[in-house]
Amino acid sequence: MMNSEDRATFLAEFDVSRETLERLDAVILTLDAWRQRSNLIGPREWPQIWGRHVADSYQILPFIPESTRIVDLGSGAGFPGLIISAARPHSHVTMMESVGKKCAFLRAAIGDAGLSASVYQGRIEAAPNSTADIITARAFAPLPKLLDYAAPWMENGATGVFLKGERWKEELTDAQQRWNFAYEAIPSRTGGSGVILIVRELKRGQR
Repeated sequence: MMNSEDRATFLAEFDVSRETLERLDAVILTLDAWRQRSNLIGPREWPQIWGRHVADSYQILPFIPESTRIVDLGSGAGFPGLIISAARPHSHVTMMESVGKKCAFLRAAIGDAGLSASVYQGRIEAAPNSTADIITARAFAPLPKLLDYAAPWMENGATGVFLKGERWKEELTDAQQRWNFAYEAIPSRTGGSGVILIVRELKRGQR
């Protein structure tokens, strides 16, 4: 059952166009149909799907140009990949996911919402060469490992826009032992002590 109050809270917090909202509604409707047979989102999470998951993803949009190439690592249930794609119709999002049932859902949501996006099913390390301007990820891997995954694109100039939780400072310290990079940490708008971590100029550290 959709929580209309939860959706209204999200809409009060963010400026969402009618067209974008139609695409977001289509994504969430598809997720609702699939979650009951694929365990994509736990039953306790569903009542706060808009206020927590959609909002958490939507807050990174100021750091993503209107027309750009995005790679979303470990897309899972589509946060933030599907949300970005719904809000950036002139961009293309490539969602990378290794679990077959999650890939099937992502493809269904892309089709139902009419998104400019595609799904790569497999291990990120085995992904074919591609170009990207922005790399995104949410709740996927600790920062040192995340940068390992993102390096093929970021070492060629892509910017990382990562949603990180309360242990982000610890992860940052660990990552700086292996990588050189510039970063900016923007406090999360969705509560807690998490941040949007912007990472640029990634280079391998001296060993």
